[in-house]
Formats: sequence, structure tokens, C-alpha cells
Amino acid sequence: MTYDDATEALLERVLEALTHAEGDDTVFLDSLSDLDRDTRALALIRALLAADASIAEVFSGSDTARALARTAALALTGRADRIEAEAPDLAPVRLSRILEDIGRG
Repeated sequence: MTYDDATEALLERVLEALTHAEGDDTVFLDSLSDLDRDTRALALIRALLAADASIAEVFSGSDTARALARTAALALTGRADRIEAEAPDLAPVRLSRILEDIGRG
């Protein structure tokens, strides 16, 4: 799978998870737990921000999914940044490490 294929597949999974969650962050976090644990945190954050932009472009009135995407992207960025600052040898931070950090691992 190429980078572009992997990026598109991750975006599709994130959009599906956001839609399924209907604005509920607990449901969304459970969906993230189903992703490949070796997913780079920055790739997931990029997918969340791309999902936010995609939702804004395609659907008007999907504010809960967009808000969840932005909130999750900011939270993941903060956790990944803190983990890399405290333990540079863990860079790049993977989804599995962030899920451990929030007690979902």
C-alpha cells in the first residue's frame, strides 16, 4: 500500500468513526482503538483535520462530527507532543502509545 493509499484509507476510517460516534467522544475513542496500533499519531491527526475539512465541504450542519474531529486532533497533538518531549526516543509517537496514555490500550 502506498503512502497515498494508506492516507486515503485512514481518512475513510476516521470519517466512518466520526459518523458512527455522532459527537460522542467515548464512542469515538473506542473506534480509534480498532485502528492499527502502529498508526503514526501525526497521520491520525492529519486524517482528523482532513475529515473536518471534508465534512465542512460536503455537509453543512454536521457540526458535532466536525467539532469532534477538531477536538480529537488537538488532544492527540497535545499528547503526542508531550510524549515526544518527555521521551524523544519514542518519536514518532504511534497510536498505541497514545491509547496507553489515555487508558485505552
